[in-house]
Amino acid sequence: MIHHEDDEDDKVPVIEIWDFLLVPLQGDITDSQAETLRETTLSRIQANGSRTLIIDASGLALVDSHLCALLADLARAARLMGTRTLLCGLDPGVAQTLMEMDMSLNGIECVMSLEQAFSRVGIGYLRPQQDSNRRLVQRFLATHR
Repeated sequence: MIHHEDDEDDKVPVIEIWDFLLVPLQGDITDSQAETLRETTLSRIQANGSRTLIIDASGLALVDSHLCALLADLARAARLMGTRTLLCGLDPGVAQTLMEMDMSLNGIECVMSLEQAFSRVGIGYLRPQQDSNRRLVQRFLATHR
């Protein structure tokens, strides 16, 4: 990838968390940003051996046919590298637009929210109350065996 100093604003973040990558898409994604995103993401998958790619579209204002095609291509390329892709946060208007354009997202597993995507990769939030209850159950079971 060729890096230019004035391209700093063109970057879409690719965040590494354990063995997966998170790509939070925000606002309007330009064609240039989309191409940079594809190159950066595939390079990071190769470098880090990421098992899962999560693309969070909840901050997108618009998904056009070019961005949709790029996301589908990115998911296919990631799958060829052994990485699963989850897309989350599509709003109803974007989902309807994708249906009307007859755009296929083959190879991309879609979920409603980032929280559901995290759940699919085995990351969950243990609320303090649940943790407290779990300890009580463990103590009860330990004393009644």
